[in-house]
Amino acid sequence: MAASSASHANETARRYASALFDLANEKGELETVSKDLKSLIAMAAGSKDLSVLLESPAFAREDKAKGLVAVAAKAGLSKIASNFLATMATNGRSDEVLSAAGHFDELYAKHRGVKRALARTAEEMTADQRKKLEAVLKKAVGSDVELETEVEPGLIGGIQLRVGSTLIDTSVASKLDRMNTAMKGA
Repeated sequence: MAASSASHANETARRYASALFDLANEKGELETVSKDLKSLIAMAAGSKDLSVLLESPAFAREDKAKGLVAVAAKAGLSKIASNFLATMATNGRSDEVLSAAGHFDELYAKHRGVKRALARTAEEMTADQRKKLEAVLKKAVGSDVELETEVEPGLIGGIQLRVGSTLIDTSVASKLDRMNTAMKGA
C-alpha cells in the first residue's frame, strides 16, 4: 500500500511539473522558473522551518499558501513560481513541491537536449579535472552534459559516474569489494 501511495504522489508531482513546464514555456520563462525552483530546493535544504512548512500537515492549506508566497516574495522568485507554490499548497500538495521541482528540472534538461551526469569522488575535483571529465562525457554521449559532483570519502579513490541509468564504478572501494568477492569464491 505504501508503494502505491508513493507512486501516486510521484505521478502527481510529475503532473504538476508538466503543467508548470508548459506554462513557463508558453510564457518564455523556462530559464527563470528553473532557477527559481533550484533556489527553492536550496532554501528548503538549508531551512528546517521551510521544510516543516512544506511537509507538516499541522498547517492549514491557506496558511501554507500564504507562507510559501511570502517566502517566494522574500527570495525574489518569479510570479509563476510563486503562483505554483500557492497552487500546490492550496491543493494540499505542498509536500510534493520539491519532487515536482525535480521533475521540472528533468523536463527542462530534456527540452534543452542536455544529459545529466553525477560524479562521486573521494576528494573534491579540481576545476581542470571537472573540465576534462565534462569534455569526455560530451564526446561520449553526443550532447551537452551538466555535471554534478559529490564527495564521498568512502570511495577511497577513483570515481563513480552515473549518466542517466548507467553507472560506471571505478572506485577503489568497489575494486576492493570485487577482489574480496573473488577471493571468497576461490
